[in-house]
Amino acid sequence: MEYQSYFDSSHFNISMNWSQDLSPSALWPVDLKLTHLDWSPEAILIHFQGQYRTICELDYSILQGEIQNVPKTKAEVDIGEFCLVEDFTSARWYRGRVQKRRDDFFDVFLIDHGNVLTVSATNVSSCSNDLFILPPKIVCGFLANVLLLQSCSHSVVEEYFSSLIGRNINGYVQALLPHKVLLLEAPDINTGLVTHGFGRYVDTDTFLFLVEMLTELPLKQNIEPVPDLLIEKPRGQEVCFKPSGLQGYEDILSLYGPALRCGTRAKVRVTAAVSPGLFYCQMANVESELWEMSKKLAASCECRPKESYQMTPENLGLLSSAKSKDGRWYRGLVQFLPGSSWVRVFFVDYGFFESVTVENIHRLAPELYSTPIMTFPCSLACLTDEDKAIKTQQLCLLKSGLLGGLLHLEITTYDEEHRVYCVTIISAEGEGVEEPEPVRTCPVMKVESVSEAEEQGGSLYHETIMGETLGQTLKVEEVQVDSVFVGYVEHVQNPNHFWIRTQKRNEEFEEMMSKMAEHFQHVKLDEDVLLNPKLGTLCCAVYEGDMHFYRGVVTDTLKHGAEVLFIDFGNIEKVPHMLIKNIPESFACKAAFAICCTLSNVFPVEDIWTSSASDSFRRAVSNKALLVHVVQMRKNKFVVDLFEMGSGNNQSITELLVSSNQAEYIPKGHLAQKTTEKTRCPQSNVKTNITEDKGQWKDCKEEEKALKNEPEKGQPLSSIKPLNIKPGCELTVHCSYISSPLDLWCQPQDMVPALDELMDKIQQYYSTHWVPLESGDSCCIAKSPQDGRWYRALITAKQRGNATVTLVDYGNTVQVSEHILQAIMPEFIYLEGQAFRCSLYNLIEPADPKNSGNWSPEGCRLLKDFVFSSIGALKCKVVSQLYVKNKGLCNVVDLYNSQTQQSVADTFTEQGLATQVTASTRQQQEVFPESFIYSSHDLHPGNEEQMYVTYVNSQWEVYCHLERNTDIIVELEKKISEESKHMMQVDTRAVVSKLCLAKYFDGKWYRGVVHPVHSPLHFSVFFVDYGNTNISEKTKVMFIPRDSSDLLYTPMQAVRCCLHSVSKKEVYADVKEWLSSVVLNKQVKAVILGKNEDGSFDVELFDGDMNINEKVKELILSLSCKPKTAVGFEMIERKRKTSCKRDTKSSFKSKSHPKVYSNLSTLSTVHRGTKKRENTKSLVGGRTQNNNTIVRTQNEGTLNTRASVKSQNNQVKQQRQEQKQAQQKEAKEMPQLLPDKKICAGFRAKCFVSHADSIYSFFLQLSEDEPAILEMGEALNSGTLRESLKMPTTLRINDIVLAEFEEDGALYRSVVKNFVGNSCFKVEFVDYGNSAVVEKKKIYSIPKEHRSHPRFSIPCSLLDPSTFRNDASFTDAVREKPLMVEFIKQYGTKWDIKIKVLDGEVGLNAGPVTEREGESPNSEANEKLRSHKQNNQRDENGMLLSVQSNGCFYVRVVRTSDCLTALESHIADSLVKCKMVAREDIKQGLKCLVQVQKDNKWHRAIVQHLNDENVNVFLVDHGITVEIPIGSIRQQCSDLLKFPNLAVLCKMNNLGFSEKDDDYRHWCETLKPMIGKEVKLIFVRYSEADSLWMVEIIINKLFLGLHQVVSLQQNEEKIPPPGVSQNGGTEKAPTLDTSPPQQLAFAPVEIDMSYSGFAAAIKTPSDFCVSLEDLLRVTNKVSAELDDLPSQLIPLPEDHIAPGTCCLLKSDSRKKWCRAEIVHVNTTVVLNLVDYGHYEYMPYDNCSNLKKLPAKITTLPKVTYSCILRGVKPAGLDDQWSDEAVVFFQQSLYKKNLQIYFRELVSNAQWKVEILVDGVHVAKELVDAGHATSKQTKCLDFI
Repeated sequence: MEYQSYFDSSHFNISMNWSQDLSPSALWPVDLKLTHLDWSPEAILIHFQGQYRTICELDYSILQGEIQNVPKTKAEVDIGEFCLVEDFTSARWYRGRVQKRRDDFFDVFLIDHGNVLTVSATNVSSCSNDLFILPPKIVCGFLANVLLLQSCSHSVVEEYFSSLIGRNINGYVQALLPHKVLLLEAPDINTGLVTHGFGRYVDTDTFLFLVEMLTELPLKQNIEPVPDLLIEKPRGQEVCFKPSGLQGYEDILSLYGPALRCGTRAKVRVTAAVSPGLFYCQMANVESELWEMSKKLAASCECRPKESYQMTPENLGLLSSAKSKDGRWYRGLVQFLPGSSWVRVFFVDYGFFESVTVENIHRLAPELYSTPIMTFPCSLACLTDEDKAIKTQQLCLLKSGLLGGLLHLEITTYDEEHRVYCVTIISAEGEGVEEPEPVRTCPVMKVESVSEAEEQGGSLYHETIMGETLGQTLKVEEVQVDSVFVGYVEHVQNPNHFWIRTQKRNEEFEEMMSKMAEHFQHVKLDEDVLLNPKLGTLCCAVYEGDMHFYRGVVTDTLKHGAEVLFIDFGNIEKVPHMLIKNIPESFACKAAFAICCTLSNVFPVEDIWTSSASDSFRRAVSNKALLVHVVQMRKNKFVVDLFEMGSGNNQSITELLVSSNQAEYIPKGHLAQKTTEKTRCPQSNVKTNITEDKGQWKDCKEEEKALKNEPEKGQPLSSIKPLNIKPGCELTVHCSYISSPLDLWCQPQDMVPALDELMDKIQQYYSTHWVPLESGDSCCIAKSPQDGRWYRALITAKQRGNATVTLVDYGNTVQVSEHILQAIMPEFIYLEGQAFRCSLYNLIEPADPKNSGNWSPEGCRLLKDFVFSSIGALKCKVVSQLYVKNKGLCNVVDLYNSQTQQSVADTFTEQGLATQVTASTRQQQEVFPESFIYSSHDLHPGNEEQMYVTYVNSQWEVYCHLERNTDIIVELEKKISEESKHMMQVDTRAVVSKLCLAKYFDGKWYRGVVHPVHSPLHFSVFFVDYGNTNISEKTKVMFIPRDSSDLLYTPMQAVRCCLHSVSKKEVYADVKEWLSSVVLNKQVKAVILGKNEDGSFDVELFDGDMNINEKVKELILSLSCKPKTAVGFEMIERKRKTSCKRDTKSSFKSKSHPKVYSNLSTLSTVHRGTKKRENTKSLVGGRTQNNNTIVRTQNEGTLNTRASVKSQNNQVKQQRQEQKQAQQKEAKEMPQLLPDKKICAGFRAKCFVSHADSIYSFFLQLSEDEPAILEMGEALNSGTLRESLKMPTTLRINDIVLAEFEEDGALYRSVVKNFVGNSCFKVEFVDYGNSAVVEKKKIYSIPKEHRSHPRFSIPCSLLDPSTFRNDASFTDAVREKPLMVEFIKQYGTKWDIKIKVLDGEVGLNAGPVTEREGESPNSEANEKLRSHKQNNQRDENGMLLSVQSNGCFYVRVVRTSDCLTALESHIADSLVKCKMVAREDIKQGLKCLVQVQKDNKWHRAIVQHLNDENVNVFLVDHGITVEIPIGSIRQQCSDLLKFPNLAVLCKMNNLGFSEKDDDYRHWCETLKPMIGKEVKLIFVRYSEADSLWMVEIIINKLFLGLHQVVSLQQNEEKIPPPGVSQNGGTEKAPTLDTSPPQQLAFAPVEIDMSYSGFAAAIKTPSDFCVSLEDLLRVTNKVSAELDDLPSQLIPLPEDHIAPGTCCLLKSDSRKKWCRAEIVHVNTTVVLNLVDYGHYEYMPYDNCSNLKKLPAKITTLPKVTYSCILRGVKPAGLDDQWSDEAVVFFQQSLYKKNLQIYFRELVSNAQWKVEILVDGVHVAKELVDAGHATSKQTKCLDFI
């Protein structure tokens, strides 16, 4: 926006000339009939159109006739000129004014009708001025002196505006824009908007100034003569005063206004403005004081009798009380004596003038004279500046202030002459205009506190109800300080104000919500409304987002509703009166479920929380289980620390915010604690403690903050996780970017294929889509200007439209234009940022002192040559980590060639280009150490070392000292002792923040690394020289000074050793205890077997002749045979004896110990959030965990919560999509997964045992898979394939490979289980179950085509092991025998099964059978099916059990008949164990057993309703409700709960059906005769909202609609057709047709699936029809049937002529009979030709020509689908598609093969679709052509 016109000298001089004439003039009144109102948040101003009430319609009718007859001449017209324009649809001409021109097309505003036509130049004509004598019939403009609040609901405002259309309004013209556009003040409308809470008043001067800024157009005010279009004479004009300034008030404002010094910075609110040279500001903190003053003035003035305030010359200039247009009272100065009843008043606390009637002016109370004036006049300091950019920026900020935002400004000078402060605006906060209102929260529980709070004001009220509610919640939650619990964030305002619900009460909450939904389902709109809601009243209110009822408390009353705080979520919403209901007592008695919280010691980086910081926090905590640690409990809020669960180390949310620069961590009481500690422990005198030494800590934190605020180019913030690189890591790398030896970037070599695949996906996606980047996002997709490819990137700086970004997968930094950055889609963030910054710093430095530490070009070239020559063999060993100023985190590395073992550091030294770094040269100010130095201490495989074990971490991991390093350790201890004494004295040296000395229990100091813990008084310290971790008081921790080289750069002495081949799957406390007793603090011999990537060493330990590794394994084996309580990382291993292939002549042969492989556990860690919240109970076993317990969070699902009581359907949809994409990604990488063998509980199949270890561990192959197994074996061992196989370069645990089995030399699919040394690997043959040790040279990469087959061996365990005496008897019984197997339940990857040997039964009889790939109709099965993709539709045979009044019905799947039989038998057997239920224990919802008199059997039931003597119960396996005596109810035994509920609630899929009451009544009546009969069903989808299945019924392979059911009944009951009697004779056809109206159904389609088709009819992108190629056969059949119609057709009954009825129509356009559906009925009937997509019209009188559909045609579905193009809207402001857009769209689809995606069912008859033509989105082409704009929805794929 250009503002240069505001800064020309003439404007400035006028605005500063404050001695203008102050005489009043008249405002011209206007009387209009309102015809149109519209507003959008982007437009700010409210647009209106209206007609003069006094116009003569006859004049305009005559004029319209003249226009049609006048000759038309083509002419060039410019924008703003009048012309005649032709509407080519009606061929009529109209008067118009040109608004816009694009090439040969004109947008013409019709001045007599108010709409805009887009026409070509041929449709525009010039005309004489005679045709424009009559003024325009339509007056348009903007409402003046009012602005709508940005926070109000757009839909609610639109509804209010629509209620005003047609109303007569009186207003006053404040000014004119060009083309006679009015700025009209309509007092009635303005008052209504303010009263309803939609808007706020703005004074005239400020509003006009704002309009000038928004439109950049000059205003004509009413100082000029009356405009010619105003045809009325002025009458009773309101007084208007010409603009003035400070004349007469300079002394008052300067003496009594705020006294501000130059250089002062302040947060202010702009209250009024005349120009950039004069506007008025208030300090932001005076708002509450002004509010109180206004209330006092109102109380004193409105209670007085109406007295005339005698205005005399002596009164002029005195402060008075005056009532403004907004109805509030303010202090004001009277400008001059009234010439009428109006007086000019200057409101001194706000800075604006207003015309006030004499009756609304009173004397000011004496005590308010002394209150300082709250406003002060300002002028922009940049007015004299020549820099145009500065002026533009300052005006943009000023506009933000005028729109309601707070401004941060600095006072530069004071203009003595004009008495104004010259200011520079620094920044603006929030451009949303919001009324000031007190913070509201939880409900009041005490009546007296409510009334008191109402008198005292909002803030006191807020505190009262907050404290009261929190107290009640605490009693239930039993939470105390230092409590730790699992919680879910429900609503986020910012990190200092959010709401949490605990996992403990989740079941109680879900139960309450279920009952509440059931309760209000029966409450009508006008029933049980809460009358006269008062502050603090508990209620149930509807949340607009999902239209469900929730508990709330009234926090404010509005004219047509109230503001309600939803106490179980935390958000506040405005709710209409009718949707606020009385709360039942059963819901009111429960304490609030949500607790208000704030993050401990977390503060915004700026003065307030930015939307970016709040959004980052919201993303970090939403939809996941969090560990909540209560640090402090305030009166109305919890102070907490939050930790994300499921990530091994429980990621701190605080750390996440701080590390991403979204928040600041400032420990409270820092200085106070320092004093306290000194007083308590004077003898300590530890000056460098983190909580004590102010100087050091400040230096350290400031420098660390400065360093960390530098662009950390290698670490994405919140979206893309960095690689977990730690000192000691050693991995093969690829150098992606080299700047110098001090700055290079590496990528893990084994991840390069995955990165290449990801890059290909990114190129493919972003070359055809555009995803706009949201404000505040740091992670993005950027297009490199170097190669034009798209990369994942991190924004590090923005300036003047350009952005500096770091490519997180490569490391290099590029500068790009800001507008080409795109948002990163969720499917592209699963891979960590692959590049990590490296440096040779601290290892070598340039040898030439002339370079001053900078590397010469020759050195850089040598590094690049070394890297290039080492491609594929380049190893990177991370030595340490540090922060380097202006670079961020660097990994100090040593690069070497793994083939030649040549190190890059040695190469530089040998070439004379570098020297080794010494301790004296290490110290530089820009370096900030992050870790100690790692050293391998020259350990190599094959070495034998004497070691001292310093710490036993687990049964497989110990830390050791090398015996040969004893002298180094002793010397280090001396240095520590000396340094600690210096550090305890007064010391001002700078320190590091993580590396410390900590005092151990023995009183000595040791080196360590600190980590935060929950307690504010403690650290967790890892002692790097010994390996153990301890919680230490902060008073016993000293941070190491940066100049302590010996302490910082002596390598860590603890060597981490892993006991080779010792199991890591289970944790045994007894084993660890034994190992500690044997080796701790003792010298042992260690044989080095290998080095791991994390820097640890695989070793075998010997104590004398005792092999400690073997002893540990024996002890584990002995313990694994006993019952134990141990939660393992994977499934328990048991010995297995097997052969690789199942051969009828082979016997079971012994093999080694394989690990049960499962892809389920891996998949479950990809994404969380798709399971129900109840599953999260097992996330945490308690507040603390001992060493024997592993918290298994990665395989657990977490909740999709209702954040802020908002529907999360979009979020659930997105999460499922992310999971699907992540799984696809996993399958394409170096294979570590095979597809699942799809088996569900209850599945029965014929199987063979392929390998058996014991009764508890064996493997099965399905008999049906035998051909596939044999075929795969032949394919894998064909000569052609074996010649093409390649050996993998690297092997990882769980890689899927081909391995050669030693006994037959054949290749089999295998999974790598472990590395066993000597280039051998332990593998498991996944299709058979046995394991073997195979040399690496006999392992090959698996071809892609053999990864798609599932694993053919199924790990199993016998459900009842007592069936066999021992393992041998089991093996003998099943060897080479076919088995009938029933899969009962799955634990991890292993199934518990029942078996029957087909030549003799073994084990128990078969129990309940459910389904194989589907589900039983219980909640668990439903949950499984809902986790599948929605388009996995399944067909089943089922018996119809009952039909409900709402059209729903219950069915029982036929395949569960065996389950029903088993259930009934089990009930009969268990009846004696089921006790009778006492009368007082019978409650609604009780699960029980009841005896039904009809069959005298006992059935499972749920109590629905209680009477005096009888109970209504629902039989869950039969789908009916019965009434039984209250004394025949028994408890359900727990084992009965294991059986699923066999009655499945269903509803017909709504496609093609109306949901009117009559239709559903017919539906119920026609379905009832089918009860007890078997039908075929298609289970389409599960409705979460209604807890039922949407199904289709199939009859004769066709979908059943309402009319087919009737037909079915007629056939079954053998009802003769009309005209044929029961006796076989002929009768007269009845005159009354009692059959229901005929309807046609749509053929069902699957959401998000691609269909080929073509356009059947095209109107606009919002209204067109498509037909699918799949339905061409149906089309042909319909056409054939219509061509073969009988000559006599049955007329359509008159009572069937209604919307939704289908019939036959003889089409005029098609010249044949067509199937049609009635769309609209009036004097004209509108019919849709359902097979063509066209509409036809016929007079109602001709409806006798409509005929009933023959039965054959009713069974065939419609073949066209009515569609809306998804994701776009018209580009114009009127939301109408332009003619060019329609033509463009029609040409895009006409005669084209379309690729159609059905995305969303909008109504029963219309779909939102996406359409691709030749692979390109049509919606994108519309947007690119400028005909449409994209809707801002996350689900739009092509943007």
